[in-house]
Amino acid sequence: MQANAQRRGTYTALQAGGIFGLASTGIQDPMSGYQFQFSFGRNFYDRMYLGLGISNDVYRGKSTLADGSRSTRRVNTLPVFADFKAPFARLSPLGTLGTMVNAGYAPSIGNDYFKGFVGKAGITYGHLLVEGSDLLFSAGYSFQQFDSRFASNPFSQHNVFITIGLFVH
Repeated sequence: MQANAQRRGTYTALQAGGIFGLASTGIQDPMSGYQFQFSFGRNFYDRMYLGLGISNDVYRGKSTLADGSRSTRRVNTLPVFADFKAPFARLSPLGTLGTMVNAGYAPSIGNDYFKGFVGKAGITYGHLLVEGSDLLFSAGYSFQQFDSRFASNPFSQHNVFITIGLFVH
């Protein structure tokens, strides 16, 4: 097992999941949505993983317009982030519990994508599929800022997320 960890010096993760809004600043109601993430980086002997990633996060929710009427709102972000993962407990021969942290920034791309800081922290559970490949479950807390030159009021939101994906290390 140690020889295999030394042979493969990289990792790749592809995940999808849900975002559930808890609280939002300003007059915005919390929004929920979904996310797709891709990350890759360096595998440090299956003890720590450090890399870069990109995510497409889509939020939907209700907002109040200036005239008092309600409207459905869709907000997109495309954050680029630093990715950190570290296993800390082997639960069984097939299962490992770990921790994860992402921190990055979503650039503004036209009027469809909002810019702002994003931060995520949570726990992971990796279930071994074949040697070096896990089915990865993640759950945790995230914070997202939303700012756009086309929107008058920047705001931020606190979220809970859950994802499932493939982790090759």
